[in-house]
Amino acid sequence: MLRKAGWLLLLVLGAAGSVVAAEAPAAGTARIAGVISPPGKATKVGVVDRIPAKLMQLCDKTIWGKYDPKTGEYAVENLSVVNDDDTPKRYDLVIETPEGRTEGVYLCVKGEEKLPTYDINFATKQLSTQRCDASQYFEEGQVVTPEERDQVIRKKLRIERLEKKIKDICSLSSFNDTAHVLYIHGTPERAAILIELMRKTAFYAEKGDEMIWRIETWPFEWQRDVWHKPNKGLRVWQRLRMPGSEFNKIAYVWAPALGGIEVKPGETTKVDYKLPEKFSDNPGHLRE
Repeated sequence: MLRKAGWLLLLVLGAAGSVVAAEAPAAGTARIAGVISPPGKATKVGVVDRIPAKLMQLCDKTIWGKYDPKTGEYAVENLSVVNDDDTPKRYDLVIETPEGRTEGVYLCVKGEEKLPTYDINFATKQLSTQRCDASQYFEEGQVVTPEERDQVIRKKLRIERLEKKIKDICSLSSFNDTAHVLYIHGTPERAAILIELMRKTAFYAEKGDEMIWRIETWPFEWQRDVWHKPNKGLRVWQRLRMPGSEFNKIAYVWAPALGGIEVKPGETTKVDYKLPEKFSDNPGHLRE
């Protein structure tokens, strides 16, 4: 009897000590929880609340949660479920490690759930697709290499023409002197481009060796056999202005898999994530 009671006590203590096994969210609030693997690699886990900018100033708020490095479990509590305009809230997960910061970014395009959809990670050069049967583009039984498959998909889904359009835009004179495409999420009709923009040369009101770093998404639409970049829809995800020597010490990368997390009142949304073996497998800025 005592042995059974001892085991029961251990089970109760174990459940109480678990980050994920907490009580249900308070009324009217939500909770995001899960496991970051491998355990112990992260130092902090939280979410970013994307608050509309005011007077061209970003107002996003990082909300840190509880994290157990022994198990990799985390939980972010007491999250609001609606924005000020009564639209549903979405959060982006953020993970701090000794290597740097990995932040979610929500990339989506209208109508994608009914169309072939693709993702291109420019850090790994990997092209992945959803709802796209590549076999329709080849003869029955034809043997093709992954490179040949990707080349055909790029043409059929209009990716080649989109990349040329982006290159042409980035070649135009602008305030930024550096532009790198980090990620593309799209369909044959629309695309969202995650892009890194920098001003590293001297500019008005610069102090010392200051530079400016921006992360934006650009929307594109296929109209009349041409890719167009609408004037509306651009979004700034991050903007840093600091000495170049300090910027070179930080590492800040982006993970679409951690973006756009939906929450519901009184419920826990479970999000597990495996950190890549290489920090550089997610696109963004790396330490120099």
